[in-house]
Amino acid sequence: MRLFIGTFVQIPEFVSLKNSFSFLEAKWTKRSNLHITWLFLGKADPKAIIEALHGIDYQKDPIPIKGLGFFGSPPKILYAKAGSTRLSKLHDDICKRLDFEDDRPFIPHITLARIKKIKDQDRFIKQIRRFEHKSLGLLIPKIELIKSTLTQKGPIYEPIATF
Repeated sequence: MRLFIGTFVQIPEFVSLKNSFSFLEAKWTKRSNLHITWLFLGKADPKAIIEALHGIDYQKDPIPIKGLGFFGSPPKILYAKAGSTRLSKLHDDICKRLDFEDDRPFIPHITLARIKKIKDQDRFIKQIRRFEHKSLGLLIPKIELIKSTLTQKGPIYEPIATF
């Protein structure tokens, strides 16, 4: 079973945000699939994960989703930022409980689109700057073990446990 630990998020202005990047050729994340990934597990035993994360303690206060960023050069992923030291601490706690060493730095983010082509590079950078301090929504931490099924129409995410 293909699994990850994540939190689904709402970005109320997702459609207008998407429209403001109309100059991109991109595969946009389905609104219902917007999430932050705490840890991608791949093929794993859900029972062991549920047991390890049972009783995990974390703050459930909302965290602002503010600003945009991108990964890659040239940009390949457009994302919304969810910056907070609480998020890094929660990621570390999840890794510790699962006895998992993450060799990459944790960058809290919500993938919005996988970029195929940028038709106007200057406009892309201007849009990123335009959203630099703009509030896009709130992340309300709710840790879930999520089953990911890949299909030709895109991934299907199904929560199987909440902590």
